[in-house]
Amino acid sequence: MDLSPASGVAPKFSLKVVWVCIGLVWAGCSADHHSAKGKAAQEAHDLAAAERHYRDAIARDPAHTEALAGLGWVYLLAGQTDAAAGSFFQCVAADPQSPECLRGSAAVASGKGQPAEARRLLNEALVLDPHHSGVLSSLALLDLAGGELETATRRYLQLVEREPDRAEFRLGLAEVKLRSKAYDEALVQIEAGLGVKNSPKRTRAMLLQTQARALVSATANRVKPDDCAGTVGAVSAWLDAADEAVTQAEASGVSLPDLRVVKRRVRNQRIRVTEMCPPPR
Repeated sequence: MDLSPASGVAPKFSLKVVWVCIGLVWAGCSADHHSAKGKAAQEAHDLAAAERHYRDAIARDPAHTEALAGLGWVYLLAGQTDAAAGSFFQCVAADPQSPECLRGSAAVASGKGQPAEARRLLNEALVLDPHHSGVLSSLALLDLAGGELETATRRYLQLVEREPDRAEFRLGLAEVKLRSKAYDEALVQIEAGLGVKNSPKRTRAMLLQTQARALVSATANRVKPDDCAGTVGAVSAWLDAADEAVTQAEASGVSLPDLRVVKRRVRNQRIRVTEMCPPPR
């Protein structure tokens, strides 16, 4: 039978095919919509809402890699390593060529104390996309954890230069500077990161926590008992700023396991300053 347009004869199942195609398009758009809502909730650090939206996306498209990866990161943030591993496993199964899926699996491996496996996965992801910011950032974090500060610095500098408005890269570079005892340089990167608008809530909270750490570290050996009048004022101002950073981090509502330790460090440093230079009676 001639089914060409000129024949005037329509194929029997053309309407059914059209509806199937429309249904597939709707399902894809719907999954994308829910995945986007999951990402927004994740950046707002509403992990319960993020999980719900990502699951809604996966229910509509079980191979939706963005939602599978997003769900994995949510589980990691919640400390549910096994659940994260399962989500990233599904992500890699859905798309073995996805750098983000491999990066997530690397994060799980790193969290389980398997840095060699983490690096293998990240290098595999890097072959697929040599310019993937997330992969480069994860490699820098792995370098940092392994004490390879120069390599980590080089990677983070590359990321900051390429994407200056990504606060998480400023945070990574600040951490490297802090561990290198370049406190002033760390504080510069933190200020720049805090100035970025609409950065993820957890990133901002971690920047504030790191700021407090850097300020306390910068006050070490700054108080001179033979020149209390000339040194205590500046150190006290830095400690006040550290206290304010801790207060803002607490107010964010993001649970940071180290924040209590940082708060104690600020308090202990104040005690040391008072012991070296007692206030006049």
